[in-house]
Amino acid sequence: MAWSFAWMFIKTKPNGKDIIIGVLVPRLSSREISQAVGLVGCVITPHNVFLHSALVQSRKIDPHKEYQVREALRYYTIESTMALVVPFMINLFVTTVFAKGFYGTKEAGNIGLENAGHFLQEKFGGGFFPILYIWGIGLLAAGTSSTITGTYAGQFIMSGFLNWRLKKWIRALITRSFAIVPTITIALYFNASDSALDVLNEWLNVLQSIQIPFALIPLVTLVSKEQVMGVFKIGPRTQVICLTYTAYSISSDYHE
Repeated sequence: MAWSFAWMFIKTKPNGKDIIIGVLVPRLSSREISQAVGLVGCVITPHNVFLHSALVQSRKIDPHKEYQVREALRYYTIESTMALVVPFMINLFVTTVFAKGFYGTKEAGNIGLENAGHFLQEKFGGGFFPILYIWGIGLLAAGTSSTITGTYAGQFIMSGFLNWRLKKWIRALITRSFAIVPTITIALYFNASDSALDVLNEWLNVLQSIQIPFALIPLVTLVSKEQVMGVFKIGPRTQVICLTYTAYSISSDYHE
């Protein structure tokens, strides 16, 4: 899907200067703020803060040996950077393709998750492997990935904060049920209206954005304390950057 949208991105020939300005200095109307806030929520999901905190413990290193910790931090930085850059580029491609291809047309108001593949197919074709199927597979992969990361984060939170010591299959069943059962129930309830599903998806992403400060503020507080992090505590510059983003996120949510 990423390569397909990269190809469509090139084919639409967008103005690179306008894209850079739009990314760095976005201008949004009141109707577009919820979509922008939702985009932040779906890329920087709050539960991934807990998930990455748990994944850090998966590497067998001696926390008392500074060189091992620094090496692990270097690889985690690369992993986290890639985990943010790749989705950002895919979102940039997708947004640009739809904006350049359909903005100002009569179809623009009718495009949603359910029928977007059909519009892409009519606009760009598909060749050997139709874009319609690529869109469908991409949605399935995105939904599966989101569900897995969410349930894993819930599992780690339950075992960490609540100190649950259950058998793995019981813990997995309980934590996954909390995520999957409501999802299926809501999807079936709103299934009669495709537009309702699109609105629901948008507001779920907005809700994730609202939750980001509740994950970031404790995280920044903990990693700023020398008694917790030792020599690896973050410096004043990083603290300012993190707190500035947190304040920006809160102000955006409040405005929304």
